[in-house]
Amino acid sequence: MSSATDDWRVHAAALADQLTEQRVITDPAWRDVVASVPRHMFVPEFYSDDEPSGLRSTGNPRWLPVVYSDDTLVTQRKEHPDQPGFEWSTSSSTRPSLMLRMLHILDVRAGMSVLEIGTGTGYNAALLCERLGSEHVTTVDIDPELIDAACVRLSDAGYRPTVAACDGLRGYPARAPYDRVIATVAVEQVPHAWVEQTRPGGLILADVRPRGMTWAGALARLTVAPDGTASGPLVSCTWGFMSARPDAVRPGIPDVVPIDATSVHRRKSEIGSEALRRPGLSLLTWQRLPGINAFPGPDATRITTPDGSWADVTRATPAKVEYGGPVDIWGQVEQAHAWWTEHASPDVEAFGLTVGPTAQRLWHLKPDGHSWVGPGHP
Repeated sequence: MSSATDDWRVHAAALADQLTEQRVITDPAWRDVVASVPRHMFVPEFYSDDEPSGLRSTGNPRWLPVVYSDDTLVTQRKEHPDQPGFEWSTSSSTRPSLMLRMLHILDVRAGMSVLEIGTGTGYNAALLCERLGSEHVTTVDIDPELIDAACVRLSDAGYRPTVAACDGLRGYPARAPYDRVIATVAVEQVPHAWVEQTRPGGLILADVRPRGMTWAGALARLTVAPDGTASGPLVSCTWGFMSARPDAVRPGIPDVVPIDATSVHRRKSEIGSEALRRPGLSLLTWQRLPGINAFPGPDATRITTPDGSWADVTRATPAKVEYGGPVDIWGQVEQAHAWWTEHASPDVEAFGLTVGPTAQRLWHLKPDGHSWVGPGHP
């Protein structure tokens, strides 16, 4: 790196102190890690709307201070193969406050082995290597381009974790079992492969959220049981990670659902589309309508589901509802709202998740058979 990066340690220490003052970092060991890992080596350039080229890189005097800020920096964009000319963000260096929040929740200790799903730039893997030692860290990503770049950056920074280009939804059995699994991509279903590759008593920390309604998610902190299930509470996280990609060339974006608007029904509702923004209710709505997409507009929101059902709902109440397809899906939202209000309008952290070999279930307050509120059975 050029002389412009000679004072990176000052910037890294300032970031570590900022996160400590904000109580994001409460373990002094993680403060030392943040101060020691050169984030700039993992983000040599990032997308910026302020630059004529669209990219800000090492030659720009504003590059280094931003790299060591508490910001998410988009580092890769790709066209969807079915949407030429339109780019989607496909990788980033996530804001350090979320990274460190998750690393605290992960509760790693000396000697533990960790599998990271979603290598991205390699910065989060470097943090883990600095804390645990490279021999205890495995990191995988579906994109060979990202893996190749991360391998070089990790090596140049002095870290040698196991790095592999593969579909992270299948885990990485070659190095299993792990004490901890952390996913830095968002998933709609926690793969049972992660449970199978984690020791009983080990933890899985996953960002669980729908591709089509990304605000309706949470972090799931799951403890693996000897019977092959994993269960635990949800932790509030309004905005999380980019969704896992189905393959390396396709962004993890919602699939377009064709709808049939030849037969349109109209009615009123006491629930307006703003209900979809209430964290606990939006989580519950997603669990009752898997695959939901939401397209907010200035006055109304359209929601769709994979079976072709759709509804346009105004924000103001009483809401005007237009819907079509096989199911009145706004009726499902109304039922979720009724359950939610009857149970004192619980927030995200009143819920938990249990993952079994064939399905996952959302539960309320306690993980027993009387409290299931989502579809499926673990």
